[in-house]
Amino acid sequence: MKITAVILTLAISILSVCVYTANAETDKIDHSVIANQVKLGRYLFYDADLSKDGSMSCATCHRQKQAFTDGNPTHPGVNNDQGIYNVPTLGNVGQLKTFTWTDQHVFALDKQALMPITGTTPVEMGMHHGEKEIEKRIASNACYVRLFNSAFPDVKGNKITIDTITQAIASFQRTLITDHSIWDTKQGYTKEMQQGEQIFFGKGQCATCHTPPLFTDQKFYQINKGTTKAMRTPTLRNIELTASYFHDGSIETLKEAILAHHSDTIKLPHLSEKDMYDLIQFLNSLTDKQFINNPKFSLPAEPCE
Repeated sequence: MKITAVILTLAISILSVCVYTANAETDKIDHSVIANQVKLGRYLFYDADLSKDGSMSCATCHRQKQAFTDGNPTHPGVNNDQGIYNVPTLGNVGQLKTFTWTDQHVFALDKQALMPITGTTPVEMGMHHGEKEIEKRIASNACYVRLFNSAFPDVKGNKITIDTITQAIASFQRTLITDHSIWDTKQGYTKEMQQGEQIFFGKGQCATCHTPPLFTDQKFYQINKGTTKAMRTPTLRNIELTASYFHDGSIETLKEAILAHHSDTIKLPHLSEKDMYDLIQFLNSLTDKQFINNPKFSLPAEPCE
């Protein structure tokens, strides 16, 4: 009996070690694949070959220094058609549940990544029905072929498809995490910012819709009488850097944006000039300088070639 027990114990121990080793190896492989997808997605994010005439990349509208917006009310597409919506920030986009200004029920980040590439309302990168052309362009680059092989080892057959392209872009976008603002760290957190925080979470009622940590409830509202559709609550992180404001970029300053929050459903409380100043100082405290200077998010030093 004792010998049997010893053998059984030894067998269980060996099995446990094998399982642990296998899991550890699997984790290592998974992390490596994810890292390769992120690396590939970063190249693709900055690659203008994804557009009709090679003039636009994702980064054309989503510039790191402006928290991955572009500073314009809207951005024209490759055909010079005027844009419809203001370019939203990509900060923390991987943590969102929905990705468009209007309630279009887009719940997957890789599906959203396809919209500016092939969309028609508005036309942005101009590749409607051009998916095969994109695949052909990417596949002609030996560097990309190597990266796709590393990023999608389990994909059988052709690895360079519009689906794997948008999956890689989404993988890169998920790394665009902004959580190191003055408000997060409390480094340089002034008295005015603190007073503005009290207004934000108190009588200003801002946190009703702009709820931390993302500073959006991800719901849809008509917040002023100038809109005919309900629009998604935008995040306020890095709001100091992302003017123009509102879904159509029609508002230039934070003060104007605050004052525009008035409709039959949203009643703006009275704020004195001092209240407004302090509130804006608090909003400025949501700027994350690490985010806009992180070299991991920037244009790669060398093109993929």
